[in-house]
Amino acid sequence: MLNNEIFEGYDGLIFDMDGTVIDTMPSHKQAWDRVGNEMGYPLDGNIMYQLGGAPVRTIAQAMMEQARMPLDFIDEVISLKRRYGIELIMQHATLLPAANVVKHYTGRKPLALGTGSHRRITEMLLDKFELQNHFNAVVTAEDVSRHKPEPDTFLRCAELLKVNPQSCVVFEDADLGVQAGLAAGMDVFDVRTNQFIKG
Repeated sequence: MLNNEIFEGYDGLIFDMDGTVIDTMPSHKQAWDRVGNEMGYPLDGNIMYQLGGAPVRTIAQAMMEQARMPLDFIDEVISLKRRYGIELIMQHATLLPAANVVKHYTGRKPLALGTGSHRRITEMLLDKFELQNHFNAVVTAEDVSRHKPEPDTFLRCAELLKVNPQSCVVFEDADLGVQAGLAAGMDVFDVRTNQFIKG
């Protein structure tokens, strides 16, 4: 159980979604495995964990290159992954402890969601868990041109919250996201270790 009081000193709280607020990662891995099986190539779903926070096209390309799959198929791979991913996530996703921090600070501090996921799946998940009214701002893959580990996602969150980036803390579960938060000049709370990494 996270002690919410340790976040009192921040003016804005910014949350990654997948693996931080909502446990979607096993479903994403299963979807990648299913795509590989269907297309006859051994796509390694574990690559997704190394590239957590990256957009689906980046992850697909890395998996396809490792499996020696022609990149001509990338659009088909992404389409299948989205279809299987949505189906599995909607069935199996659960809330993680950081969701309690979101609920605790709703209405008390400005809150943003900064995710590498696309808007459609983000909105579906926020609806599923009735979290859509908890965030003052939501930034998805479509909203920035440079994705994690670049700081753009989190800087856009701070801008929408009207909070100085140095006064924000980012909640993250992936190395690329941690790098993005630090690059934005923010402190990062790593939910894997429940430790702060100071920006």
